[in-house]
Amino acid sequence: MVNRKKRKTEKIRSSLKTSTIEGSWWAVMFGTVETYFSAFYEYLKYSSYEISILMTFPIFFGAVFQNLANKLYNFFKSRKFLLITLKIIQSITIPIIYYVGIGSGNYFLLLFFICFYFSISLAQASPWTSWMGYLVPSRLRGRYFGNRAQIIGIFTLISSLTAGVILNEYNDTDPIWGFGIIFSIGAIANIGSTFYLKRKFEPPDSTIDEGNKKINLRHNPFKKLRRFIIYDSLSELAFCISGPLMMIYWIRDLDFNYIEIAVLINVSQLVGLFSLRYWGRKVDQLGTYLTTRISSLFICFFPIFWIFIYFSPDQLKLPFSILVASLASLMFSGRSLALDNRLYEHMGGKSMIRITSKRIFYRGLSTFSGGLLGGALTKIDMINMPYAKYLNTSIQFVMVFSFLFRILVWIKFLSKPKGDI
Repeated sequence: MVNRKKRKTEKIRSSLKTSTIEGSWWAVMFGTVETYFSAFYEYLKYSSYEISILMTFPIFFGAVFQNLANKLYNFFKSRKFLLITLKIIQSITIPIIYYVGIGSGNYFLLLFFICFYFSISLAQASPWTSWMGYLVPSRLRGRYFGNRAQIIGIFTLISSLTAGVILNEYNDTDPIWGFGIIFSIGAIANIGSTFYLKRKFEPPDSTIDEGNKKINLRHNPFKKLRRFIIYDSLSELAFCISGPLMMIYWIRDLDFNYIEIAVLINVSQLVGLFSLRYWGRKVDQLGTYLTTRISSLFICFFPIFWIFIYFSPDQLKLPFSILVASLASLMFSGRSLALDNRLYEHMGGKSMIRITSKRIFYRGLSTFSGGLLGGALTKIDMINMPYAKYLNTSIQFVMVFSFLFRILVWIKFLSKPKGDI
């Protein structure tokens, strides 16, 4: 009874429900804004390489900036106040990105504001993770985050599909109005997320153990955590070699229109989100390592599937794409849930802001490196390359490279039945 009183159980239960509502508002922003950033860049007629930079360098830049999250937290002494401040700034940045994109025509100015946007976005992750680590009991994390992610996914699905319909309606007249509408919806939704975030219970600063010791991943006590972060980063690099180019592949190579892309994205997301309750139970039953191992192996092969789709009959390209994207969403959902819970296991709820910041930094560095490498590979002349006759586009060559890199990372870190990541 004493422990329940200390943890203020009723306030925590109410906050967990409120957190799902807050996340649902955020999902509307994500579905209408971040989901269509790459389509916005494509509309602005940037090259594959330029789009790769826009899709990955801001994440790296944001990952560097969010290392200041712990210092910002120490200054504000409140996760809630810090997150509310960052969310308001993020909401204001969305219309600025829109106007800079269509008004200035300056690539580097747009890149600057996209970098600023992701700096604010990623800086929210560490304090949020630390806060939720306290609120959610360890025995229920898989189930709670699985259920929460499923509900949030539904709102992402609806908002993303709606945004696709809006863009398709304006496609034959003036698409820029379509982007203006969906970005406006996203900015307002993020304000709604801020309102519900303000209603969540924040425990006293002394309740959550962030620790004062400097965490050096090279030291022996952090050996398993070090391997976890190395694996997490290298796998992210492997995914991002081809990942940022998928929207371009769908539009340029598979010749999908906006409504087809919206259907493709949202049907696959639907599969992923309805699998989250299942994955939540499986993570609790099988453990985080085995779940990561199985899902990551399947993920290795998806780039090859996308190449096969290019050579399929035109009437089958969309159905096959929906199938492959749905399977990918299914596996990525399980893997993401397992890895997030794995991090909680490594840290036992302690020093979460510091560790999450390190994880985000290295993931951001890997995301940028992967995108840079993928963009550079699109510029290679394939004429004199072995097996080039079997590949019709430069992005397909990037996909083969991504497949090989994914397999190597899996063999190195996950091939053993019992691992130490």
